[in-house]
Amino acid sequence: MKDGDARHASPALRSRVLLACVIATICAVLTWYQHSYFIAHGVAPDSLNLWRAANVLADGRNPWAGGALNTVPDIDGARMAEARVRLTEPLYYPLPAILFWIPLARLPFLVASTIFNMLATFLFVFAITREGLYRAWACGSVPFMIALRFGQWSPLIVVAWVYPWLSAFLLAKPNVGLPVYIARPSRAATIVCSLVLVLPTVVAPWWVRDWLHNIRNDMGQTTPHPVPLLMFGGAGCALLLALLRWRRREARLLACLASLPQLPYWADQLPLMLIPRGRREMQGMMLVTLVGFVCWVQFGRSDPNRDTIDSIRPFSIVFTYVPALFLVLRRKNVGDLPPVFERFSVRLPSSIRGHAAGEALDEPGAKRAIS
Repeated sequence: MKDGDARHASPALRSRVLLACVIATICAVLTWYQHSYFIAHGVAPDSLNLWRAANVLADGRNPWAGGALNTVPDIDGARMAEARVRLTEPLYYPLPAILFWIPLARLPFLVASTIFNMLATFLFVFAITREGLYRAWACGSVPFMIALRFGQWSPLIVVAWVYPWLSAFLLAKPNVGLPVYIARPSRAATIVCSLVLVLPTVVAPWWVRDWLHNIRNDMGQTTPHPVPLLMFGGAGCALLLALLRWRRREARLLACLASLPQLPYWADQLPLMLIPRGRREMQGMMLVTLVGFVCWVQFGRSDPNRDTIDSIRPFSIVFTYVPALFLVLRRKNVGDLPPVFERFSVRLPSSIRGHAAGEALDEPGAKRAIS
């Protein structure tokens, strides 16, 4: 079988579990030391916002209210260091993200954050290696390492791509989770997301109003979330070339993700690591992200007065979306669609319509298409 073929022998379950345990253990150690460093220097990883919000909600208070995240219950001495870190931004995460953190709320922050990253890494590695152990190279990419560094949701959103019954994670960060759902919709994902979103909202409908207030009034001023399509003077629209392969899930993922606001700090771009197929593509994509990070360190940080996110923005977008687009365009417009869209596609010109997975191509003796 040629490298890059979509069909790979599924690795043994034992191998996947063992690899996931090893990488998760390494990431747990790194998380403990990294977040200890952050707390000691008064820096707040994203997971600190979630941990505090879960504590506030568990106490029956509103975590989206102004200043709520800076009132931390002093349950034990282990919380004293993290309680001194002041958060300057309001809560931007929706209710499902906070509910997932409730079981960790009463643990010291470093313990809770380490457990969160360890579980997220285990599930991430176990999920992506279903098609081959080579996919674990994604853990060496900059998007994964930045997600781990700050305790981000994107590894668990990738898990939902592989296992729709875990699609509740898509709701934790909707601007990243929605493209995953659109690119790969399923009945299971729809049911799970509906239950996790609707049931808590029926009990506490006020959270939607307060969350949207923070998103609309504060996010653009404190943490810019540009749309990749609108970046570089509109040249980002070139990413829509992915729709030339509109039948492919990975093409729809790229186009949808590029169309939504996101934090250009690598972590939100982690779902693009689902696009490489085969060892060489995965290693190549990983190396490109590392080159992008090195370029930022060498050239992007020259002005110490420039905002970090603003300086890293072009590097994080170019060195993730461009190689992902290149990989997508190398493939044929082949893939299965929901029946309603399949019936619509027959009306399109053959040059645009593409082929269903397994459909024989028009050329005599042509090989069967691979989705």
